[in-house]
Amino acid sequence: MMLAAIFGLIWLVLMVRASLTEYRYWQVIRHYEPEIWDKLGRPRMYQMPLVFLSAKNAKLLQSSRHEQVQRMSARHRLTGIQFLSYVVLMLVCSISYFKLAV
Repeated sequence: MMLAAIFGLIWLVLMVRASLTEYRYWQVIRHYEPEIWDKLGRPRMYQMPLVFLSAKNAKLLQSSRHEQVQRMSARHRLTGIQFLSYVVLMLVCSISYFKLAV
């Protein structure tokens, strides 16, 4: 039970970290690239994650040449990959544990 609590806490920390990084990324875009922000339709808080689903919007976000925006984009991508990697690793470990336990 203690192990599950530790894994859950790690998941929570990674999720909060990824969420805060995404929020900071959007704030940097809004501040340094207002043209791109306007082309994205000035997304509200609940719309922000949905902007990444469109290939057109992803290309628009990658077109920024501002150093701070590029740095935050790389950081956003890295934290997302770390979070998803942890989730996949935990799923694989859980599946293998329950296969062996049965």
